[in-house]
Amino acid sequence: MLERKIDLIQGVTVTSKTKIIENKIDKIVYNVDKDVTSQGGVATDALKKIPDVTVDVDGNVELLGNPSVRFLIDGKPSSLFGNSVADALQSIPNSQIQNIEVITSPSAKYDATGTGGIINIILKKNKVQGFNGNINIAAGTRLENGSINLGYKKNNIGLNAFYSGNAQLKATTPTGMDRIANNHFNNTKAQLQQTSNNNFNRNSYNGGLGMDWAITKEYNVSATVAIHHFGNKNIGNTNQFLTQFDSAGNSLSITNSLRNYDNQLNVNTFDNSISLKRKFKKEKQELEISYSGSFGNNNTFYNQTQQYNTTSSPFSGSNSLNIGKENEMQVGIDYAHPFGKDFLLETGFKNIFQSISSRANVFALIPYNGNYMIDEKQSYSSQYRRTIYAGYASATFSLFKYLDVKAGVRYEYTINKANYSNAKEVAIPDYSNLAPSFVISHAFPKNQTLKFSYSYLLERPDYRDLNPFMNLSDPHNITTGNPNLQQEIGHNWQLGYNKSYESGANLNVLLYTERNSPDIKPYVIYYPAYKIGDYSYTDVSLTTRANIAKEIKTGINVSVSMPIGKKLNIRNNTMVFNRSFENIYVTPPKTSTFGYRLNLNLTYQFNKAFVGEIFGNYNNGMQWQGRQPSIFSYTMACLRQILKNKGSIGIVAVNAFNKYIIQKNVTLAQDIVINSYRNIPYRSFGVSFTYKFGKLKFSKPKEGDNYLYSAPPTEN
Repeated sequence: MLERKIDLIQGVTVTSKTKIIENKIDKIVYNVDKDVTSQGGVATDALKKIPDVTVDVDGNVELLGNPSVRFLIDGKPSSLFGNSVADALQSIPNSQIQNIEVITSPSAKYDATGTGGIINIILKKNKVQGFNGNINIAAGTRLENGSINLGYKKNNIGLNAFYSGNAQLKATTPTGMDRIANNHFNNTKAQLQQTSNNNFNRNSYNGGLGMDWAITKEYNVSATVAIHHFGNKNIGNTNQFLTQFDSAGNSLSITNSLRNYDNQLNVNTFDNSISLKRKFKKEKQELEISYSGSFGNNNTFYNQTQQYNTTSSPFSGSNSLNIGKENEMQVGIDYAHPFGKDFLLETGFKNIFQSISSRANVFALIPYNGNYMIDEKQSYSSQYRRTIYAGYASATFSLFKYLDVKAGVRYEYTINKANYSNAKEVAIPDYSNLAPSFVISHAFPKNQTLKFSYSYLLERPDYRDLNPFMNLSDPHNITTGNPNLQQEIGHNWQLGYNKSYESGANLNVLLYTERNSPDIKPYVIYYPAYKIGDYSYTDVSLTTRANIAKEIKTGINVSVSMPIGKKLNIRNNTMVFNRSFENIYVTPPKTSTFGYRLNLNLTYQFNKAFVGEIFGNYNNGMQWQGRQPSIFSYTMACLRQILKNKGSIGIVAVNAFNKYIIQKNVTLAQDIVINSYRNIPYRSFGVSFTYKFGKLKFSKPKEGDNYLYSAPPTEN
């Protein structure tokens, strides 16, 4: 029987020995270094296997079906995630990740940002005396990466360093679209058919240094610096057939053209942090003063030309370099004070300063001479500044000697200032949010825990959402941000049950309801003619983001881990939910959809040095302005320990019997129906090698080294 005490709310592992997945009272911890099929992969591969988390084929992440997720690295925000979360996650190799924490109901101590919750990626940190580290190399048909992690500790000073680089090799993705649109102005229809072959590749590198110095028993200083880079290229051509029909369905005209394009993205960030922690004589009494900063440069480039198939010279074209900067600095102070054995009070204050700027010069082709001239009306500059003042108070206590409670409230006041050179007057009001939260839990006999929680969360629009840059790489399908977006407000209710069995099996059940109002969603609008500057584009579908009225999602997530005998272990996660939308932009305004996601993991330990694993994942498509495609993928892997357990060799095969994941999508919006497909090259084979050197026996670190996570288990 687990002994009930106040520490339960802080986090208690319900399993008795080291597991890949640890279910704790306030979070799920996924120990990446224990995962076989994730070896040689990136953070996206590990996230697919965590309960409550789903990842689509492009690497977009949802938490309990909600894409509004707050990502942290070692408990701190990074502008690395500001431009493209999917690309950022695929730039972090699993070989540098110790574990990943998933927090679906954050306490008042956390920033209220992210209506879906928090995912905290914890990088490896060595805590042993002397010098040690590991080298990881992976090569494959789709992804190649390498990394090195170094640690040195002498007496009360510890140093850590890491560096990694990876590349997703060039792959060709066949795509196609068939779009029917109604033009009510002249009572005609337009059919646009496109077929493309896109050559896509990406690259990244990361590096960093960390220091931890226990000055005395009372004072501790820690500091980190890190650089991150990722980039991608998408080069290809598109055959286009545009057919105009009259009201009777007779063909009026057929235009056949070819579009050549080159899209590129480059993101560079510099992160730094320092904190001073003061411990007092009373157990759990401590004061922490912290600073963190993240400074990012985001550059997006496109170049496109269009020509008729009967001519060799383009009739139109444009190119642009969008230069963006996203900076964030945080200064905070946190204090914890115990009152007796059964009451802990925590409070703190934080200032957050954010600056998002963007500038783009757009050049349009002059067909008769082949030169490009700047288009002043499409070119623009923008500046967005946000200041957040936040404070919180949280109490952890025992109620009636039966319930363990952690309840708190967080207040955040947000000041917004925006200036867009080519947009109408934008006056974003300042706003304040009072964010209460609580977790009530009880530990029953036979390793059973029941908890009930509530959290108030919000989503402030980020760089991608607000950037008014018009991406004209495909003039028939334009994307842009919305500088008038307002914050999204979320209310999350959860009821969870966890039971751990003596055999090593574990059952975790979570019932949840989320209500977001207003909700931020991508939105497609059709324009027969769309004017940007002095140029009018015809037959355009514009994708932007908007505040719809409301979304309510109710569901259940069940995860099971079950050993069968001494060698086989089965892990399963199943999510079933219903989501309803109230969309102010469509008729009828209310819709409802049913969804489910599931995965299955089989691990077989052949002997002490050899293990094999099979993992399968299925996500059914969500209904929103039509139907998104379903996804099925599977991975097979094996790992062999060598060199007296200091090294290992792994082999991984992803979708070994299917060259492509075929994605068929239907979009339904006012006046248009779009049927599209993508054949995504997903099959890959790879081999990985890991070698550890130096002292490998870890002394058990203390809980609370970082208030955002629990220390990893002892490794032998």
